[in-house]
Amino acid sequence: EVAVASRLRSADARFFGGDGLFERVARATCRADANVPRKELAENWAMATRVHDEFFRDAVAAPRRVVDVAAGHGLLGWFLLALCASTGHAPTIYAVDRAMPASATALRDSFGAAFPSLRASHRFIVDDAAHVRAEATTLIAALHACGELSDVALDAAVRSGAPCALVPCCHSRKNLDALPEARADVEALGLDEALDAARARRLVAAGYEVRRGELCPREVTPKNQLIFARPTAIAVCRPAPAP
Repeated sequence: EVAVASRLRSADARFFGGDGLFERVARATCRADANVPRKELAENWAMATRVHDEFFRDAVAAPRRVVDVAAGHGLLGWFLLALCASTGHAPTIYAVDRAMPASATALRDSFGAAFPSLRASHRFIVDDAAHVRAEATTLIAALHACGELSDVALDAAVRSGAPCALVPCCHSRKNLDALPEARADVEALGLDEALDAARARRLVAAGYEVRRGELCPREVTPKNQLIFARPTAIAVCRPAPAP
């Protein structure tokens, strides 16, 4: 295990030698010198690989667009683009958040230098996630969208009949206002599981095939519950790939 600092800076690129795709995107992340938390490297890579394997590797019709809700740095989109380009299904990424942080600009420049062909495929849109409108050929993704933003992402998918990939975060009793059906399960299941199970049931009721699993080991992040959902008309019924 390399002794990387808790936040990635340009000098940390030396810890990621080699020509593998993970090493290349890790170096691009470090060279942005954007002070990205180290754990976000692992979280975003795990999410990007799971989404790629589920929706782009074997799917008959891969999504043409991905909307990354509550995108923050926009790192998930860059990782997913790099993975998709390696297998010939690169979508257009729309990273959506209420503000574009300086780190997102730095990452855009760094990834643009490391992967020049991908630069035009990643777009950052400053807007409220509630304004997202998608199409059935769009994938809605949200990694650690805090609290009600996870439900905003699901609402955007359901409105358009689009597939979605979600790892909820910041579970709170305030979320019970949007998911009142979860109240009865809180005592037996705990708040996190009661909310996520209610989200899954809501998607099933809307006509989705839903599969749940773990994004990555809890040592990386305790908020590791993954929800994949496809409208049943385009659902591909196969076992979820291992983390």
